[in-house]
Amino acid sequence: MIHTEKMHNNSLAISRWLRWPLFIMFGLTLVACGKEPSEPKLLAHTANEVIVPLYAALDGEALKQVEMSHAFCQAEESEQLALHRSLQDQWRATMTAWAHVQPIGFGHIEDGNLRWKLQFWPDRKDITRKKVEALIASDEALNAERVASASVSVQGLAAMEYLLFDDRASDLVLYQQDARRCQLLTAIAERVHQVTFELLNDWYGDTDTSGYADKFSRPGAENTLYPDNNAALADLLDTLVVGAEVVKRNKLGLPISNGKGASHAKPYRLEAWRSQYSLELMRASTTTLEQLYRGNGGFGLADYLAEHKEVDGALLEAIDNAFKAVNTQFLLLEGPVFTQIKQPGYYAKLVELHKRLSDLQRNLSQLPESLGISLGFNSNDGD
Repeated sequence: MIHTEKMHNNSLAISRWLRWPLFIMFGLTLVACGKEPSEPKLLAHTANEVIVPLYAALDGEALKQVEMSHAFCQAEESEQLALHRSLQDQWRATMTAWAHVQPIGFGHIEDGNLRWKLQFWPDRKDITRKKVEALIASDEALNAERVASASVSVQGLAAMEYLLFDDRASDLVLYQQDARRCQLLTAIAERVHQVTFELLNDWYGDTDTSGYADKFSRPGAENTLYPDNNAALADLLDTLVVGAEVVKRNKLGLPISNGKGASHAKPYRLEAWRSQYSLELMRASTTTLEQLYRGNGGFGLADYLAEHKEVDGALLEAIDNAFKAVNTQFLLLEGPVFTQIKQPGYYAKLVELHKRLSDLQRNLSQLPESLGISLGFNSNDGD
C-alpha cells in the first residue's frame, strides 16, 4: 500500500519545482520580444502554462481521492454517510480534472499507453461491474500493486465510479458487510494517483532528465521527439482535431445515435452515466480545447495563426465563432443528460450541440493544411 504522506510530499515538491523554472523561462521569452520566432513562444507557453497546470491539477485531485478514500474506510459507521457523499464529490472533482487532460494527445499518456489505466471507457458490455465484483469475491490481496496488474476494467476512475455510484455496489451496507469493497476502493484510488504522479513527473522531468514540456518547447536536431517546430506543431494541431472529434463522436454522437431521434438515444453509452456527470465532462474537455487554441490568457495558437498570412482570416473567424456557438449551446443544457436524453426537447438541444461541435471540428481540421503540416494517417481516428 502506498504511503499517502510520502506521495503528498512528492506532489508538493513538484508544485514547488513548477514555479521558478517557469518564471525564468517566461522572463526569457520576454527578452527581445518581436525579434525571435513565434514558434518557441507558442510551444513554451502551451506546455508550461496550459498543459502542465492541467496535469498538476489532476494529480492534486487524485491525491485528495486517496486521502478521502482512506478516511471513509477508516471511519465509524455513523460517520460514513457524510464521508461517502464527500467522496462522491471528490470523485467528480478528480474526473473533471481528468476530462480536462483527456484531449491532450501526446506525451507519456500516449507513449506509455496510460490512458486506459485512468479510464476504461466506453464499456459496452458492462465489463467493469463484472470484473470488479469478481475481484472482490476472490481471495487475492487487494492493493495498488494487484490493481496495477489487473485488467484495465478494474483500474481507474470508471471502476471507482462503479463502487461509488452504482446502485448495486455503492450502498453503505455493502461496505460495512464486506471490508474487501473498501480495500479495493482505496487500492484503485492509490493506483490512480500513481499514474497521475507519473504523468506529471514526466511532463516536468527531474534533475537528471528533461521533461516532456522541455522537449516539446525546444525542437531541434538533437531532440529525438521533435526535430523541428513543425513536428511539435503537428502534435498540438492533432490534439485539437482529434480532441474535438472525440467529444463530438464518442461523448455525444454515440449516445444520441448521431441524431436518429430521441427514441433511438442510448443513455448507457454516455461517459460517466452512473454518476450522471456526462455533460460536465463534455464541457471540461471542450474547455481544454479552447484553452489550447486561445492560449489560456497568453500567447496561444490563435495568436500564432493570426501572424501567418497563409492562414485564411475567414477560417480563424469561423473557428472563433464555432467555439462561441458551442459554449452558448452548453448553457442551454441543464441537469443530467442520462435522465433526459430521451425527452424530445432536450434531445433536440443535444443534436444542436452535436452540430456545433461538428462545425468546430471541421474548421479545426483545416488548420494543418493551411500551415503545410501533415498529421499522419491515424489523426482522425479518435480516441
